Amino acid sequence: MATQKPKRATIESLMKKPPRTKEVTVKTVSDTGRELEINVLFRSLGSKLYDAIVTEHQPTKEQKKEGNQWNPDTFPPALIAACSVDPRLTVEQATSLWESEDWSQGELMGLFIAAVKLNNEGLDIPFTAAD
Repeated sequence: MATQKPKRATIESLMKKPPRTKEVTVKTVSDTGRELEINVLFRSLGSKLYDAIVTEHQPTKEQKKEGNQWNPDTFPPALIAACSVDPRLTVEQATSLWESEDWSQGELMGLFIAAVKLNNEGLDIPFTAAD
């Protein structure tokens, strides 16, 4: 069986590339006490918007001394809010989650890392090797 050669990308195909999406599963409990898994849908941001959010959430002097490239208190909820599609979260709502006593560090970092990875993974367009 012959292997098909990947189609060469064009500027049109590159410009039509849809944003990446990712569903993140969160475990919760129903009103009746039954454990549930619910999904949060994230969509990647354009690079300029992502950079603007990073710039908007610069680390304090102390945080910078600790090696932070962004403010660990404000950047994660801002990114989570910006990437959230379903449900659509405001920065205030994402900050409430980030500061909630009911969310573990691992659960919060799961949301944050999913948003970071989504915005920092490569393109899905197959490029061909040089002829």
